[in-house]
Amino acid sequence: MTNMEPETVLDKWLDVMEREYLDEYIRSGGAAVKFITAGDGILTQAMQGMQKAALARGYYYAFVDPSKPGADGKSPAFQRIDRFFFDVTKDFDWKRWSRQQAREYLERSGVSIPEGSALDDIERIAEFNGRDVQDLINQYQREFATPQLRDTRLSIEFRAAITALGRAQLIPDALSPTTEEVLLEWFGGRTMPGAASALKKMQIFERINMTNARTMLASFCRWLPQAGHAGVVVALDFRPYEYKRISKGKRLAEQVKRYEDAMRSGQSPDELKALIEQPDPVPDVVYSDAAYMQMLTMLRRFIDEVDTLDNFLLVVLTSPNFYKDKMLDESIKRCYFDYDALQTRIGQEVHDTRYANLAASLVHLGGAQ
Repeated sequence: MTNMEPETVLDKWLDVMEREYLDEYIRSGGAAVKFITAGDGILTQAMQGMQKAALARGYYYAFVDPSKPGADGKSPAFQRIDRFFFDVTKDFDWKRWSRQQAREYLERSGVSIPEGSALDDIERIAEFNGRDVQDLINQYQREFATPQLRDTRLSIEFRAAITALGRAQLIPDALSPTTEEVLLEWFGGRTMPGAASALKKMQIFERINMTNARTMLASFCRWLPQAGHAGVVVALDFRPYEYKRISKGKRLAEQVKRYEDAMRSGQSPDELKALIEQPDPVPDVVYSDAAYMQMLTMLRRFIDEVDTLDNFLLVVLTSPNFYKDKMLDESIKRCYFDYDALQTRIGQEVHDTRYANLAASLVHLGGAQ
């Protein structure tokens, strides 16, 4: 901990993240995973500050919130890397950026687009430039689409999908479902009738799933600078995973013990009454022990495999209670001592007892739970 005021620690941490990470390291292709802990109010301020700083610098920003049920009313299960990928990219406009890439290529190649013409009016564009339609299409394929298909920094599925989507902006098809429709659903983890055969024609043979989502995320991060973004900043709220459901009997026993401890400490009748009436809310989404451990494992992999990601910053929000030893405090149900592999990676390093190391993997921003 530190003896600086929480707001001062927060301001200094944001300054470090902006100057050393967003302005230089992440923009230049680096990647990092950071854990921060503080009271709820300070964490909210931290993420508002990160979002503002990221967007101002041209980053794509995503907030992953596991506390809200999915569209089906069930847990969003972001401990699965494919679900994590879908949530990170859900607000990304694939169609818009594919269209922009195609337009920029034409302009760089000296191909003018008539005012008022749609990008997919390839016949009018060719006529306006005194070009043969097929010749213009062949040039696009040769100089832009084929090099992108051969970019081995991107996964096979990703480069095939993004190239086909870009081509569809210039040369839309009349089939149903269209190439564009199929790919936009595929990027979101959804399927539609007739999609399988259409995807096979694009050399895409499987959905985005647990086995390929990590390489899809890496490809997305590497491709984003081509789409006009400096990189990706993701904030993941880990706090919903810290809650553990316990039986009614055990919960009642803990309430009785808290009441007895309060009586022995000499609390007033009003304080005892408030303790009895204190609600014990259950979150809308509760994660099992298996889901909790899966999330810890996913975070550990992000740390260990950070060199496989480019232009990527992950900030993980945690509560101060997560760093308490549950063997010493029975009110703590889950803590980072549960998983040695993560503990050794984000545990506090040798540090000054007066000041926090604001560039460390784990930073305490202050504030109570």
